[in-house]
Amino acid sequence: MTRFNITTTVDITVTNPDRDETDQVRLGQQQNFNSLIQGIGIRSNLTWEREPQRIETDGEAKWHWQFDVESVDVFRKGDDPAGLLLDDLQGIPVIRNLTNTATLEKPVFFTRGENQNIWIGAA
Repeated sequence: MTRFNITTTVDITVTNPDRDETDQVRLGQQQNFNSLIQGIGIRSNLTWEREPQRIETDGEAKWHWQFDVESVDVFRKGDDPAGLLLDDLQGIPVIRNLTNTATLEKPVFFTRGENQNIWIGAA
């Protein structure tokens, strides 16, 4: 198994809402997490032991999360063990204005560049 670390300024809190949930923040948080899982799942099955953790430092909220995949180098692109995953996640839509403190100009995952809001590396 290969483990990856994710840090993001997009709210990916797991809320596990039921069908009667009406809180749009809770629904949006779960939707962002689901979008992330689906993006990762394009290339590999994944498992995780803990839900994403929200950590606030100097007034800025970030979510940290680890997941494992079955295959070694499934996301490798050149020297980057997460390169293909970064390509796959680039531009996936997210819900903004939840509990995140960073301003998301466009509601998508940006994996590179000046608007980057998600960082991924092999653990």
